Amino acid sequence: MIAQFLYTMPRLRRSTLLFILPVWGAMGSILVVTLGVLLIQSGAPDFIAQIVDPSHESYNLFTSIPQQGSVLGQHIESNDLRVVKVQAFLDSYRSPMPAQAFIDAADQYNLPWTLLPAIACKESGCGRAIPRDSFNAFGWAVYTGQNSGANFDSWEHAISTVARGLRKNYFDKGLDTVIKIESRYTPPSARSDHSWQKDIDFFMDKIENWQL
Repeated sequence: MIAQFLYTMPRLRRSTLLFILPVWGAMGSILVVTLGVLLIQSGAPDFIAQIVDPSHESYNLFTSIPQQGSVLGQHIESNDLRVVKVQAFLDSYRSPMPAQAFIDAADQYNLPWTLLPAIACKESGCGRAIPRDSFNAFGWAVYTGQNSGANFDSWEHAISTVARGLRKNYFDKGLDTVIKIESRYTPPSARSDHSWQKDIDFFMDKIENWQL
């Protein structure tokens, strides 16, 4: 139809139109490029940011969003994160003690989850310096008549027993802070420079703020 229209037009108008058509085409291309630049300067960065941002919905099309408290891409539930922290802390001291047992005992007896491993590290270098085959990393029963403290069947047995003792003989009787626990757990320190309390506080803070 364009060819027929051009053929029926006077020669001058046809030549003029043939000149104008390419100009319109060029102007159209310029307009498209201009609009593209304006789009990039205005809305496109937000769209691109949405694609790159892991919190954007489109991220879920391919993989799950990394969760807070994940290690090497594996999601860790909030409770389990305590186990990971305690285990990493114990590993740094080459401790043979199991992190899970500490968390289980703390939950069962409603104790601060950092308290038991802190006491173990203060009393026995995190379980590395104990009477042979005693599994007593806590200096437990040393001030209740036994020279070398109590003996246990396993780390789990020791941790559970000490946790139960702390709940029954300390926390339930109002000895629910480190400095109060010190007065009965290790009287010599309580009567002098409170070095036991200071070291327990140090270990508890270190475990709680352990960077994974």
